[in-house]
Amino acid sequence: MKTTLQIIQDRADILESSDGLDRAIALHYAMLMKVYATNPSYFKTLFKSNRFILGLALFSFYATDEDATINQVKEYCEKLNILSKNTIASFFIFLKITRRIETKKSISDKRKINYTPTRKLIEEVQLLVRTMIIPLKEIFDDYDLEEHFSSDSFFTDFFVNYSDVVFSNIFMHIILPESDCLIIKDAGHVILNNILVEHIRIKNKTISYNVDKAAKECGVSRSHLRRTLLDAQSEGLLTLRSTEGKLTLHDSFLVMAKRYMSIYFAAIEYGVVGKSAEDLST
Repeated sequence: MKTTLQIIQDRADILESSDGLDRAIALHYAMLMKVYATNPSYFKTLFKSNRFILGLALFSFYATDEDATINQVKEYCEKLNILSKNTIASFFIFLKITRRIETKKSISDKRKINYTPTRKLIEEVQLLVRTMIIPLKEIFDDYDLEEHFSSDSFFTDFFVNYSDVVFSNIFMHIILPESDCLIIKDAGHVILNNILVEHIRIKNKTISYNVDKAAKECGVSRSHLRRTLLDAQSEGLLTLRSTEGKLTLHDSFLVMAKRYMSIYFAAIEYGVVGKSAEDLST
């Protein structure tokens, strides 16, 4: 029997070789930007890989443990060594203040705190999942997962499946470390896609790139975007020529970015269909 990682990697191989991958990526970005524009300051923080993992862990414990506690999530993320204790605590406070989770003392252990995602958070998550699932139609014409979204139990069902991904530690900084210089930054996922979609649009490795415009679209400061691009440049992924308004993408960036998106699509798809994803990869 294949491991969850093998299933996802095999499925990613199929997606990556598809003629429809570029269209799926472009549609994902267009859909994501509509969601993103509703609250850029929140989503730019969420789309920093370590906080994204924290969110995934929070949902996975909730879906698989009736007595899920904040302590479990904290301990799990601390073991991954991707966030400080203060950052984890601050994120939970933020979620509570913004009414994305509700908390109460655990009945089984008064020293621990149970949490429940609110309708607000659940709806945000479902919108984000849709931006990854619906684009798969661009690859598979007869592939329709819309029925899953109509279920009242979609959120829980999805994270029961996706917990296999989380608890197997299938994270991009581990399985695709060359993406790290981008995705560890605020709005990293969005910045990567912003660049990739422009390449897809003009079909050229050298693209016109207005840093001010891109920063605004990604919900970050110009200096933050520039630092992110320079970090990617130092890793040999691209060359920024800001005085010319140009960005040259190296093959290493294009290979990494398309693999990143293929794995991303495959992992989210696994959350919808679970272990039956193995049958899709044969």
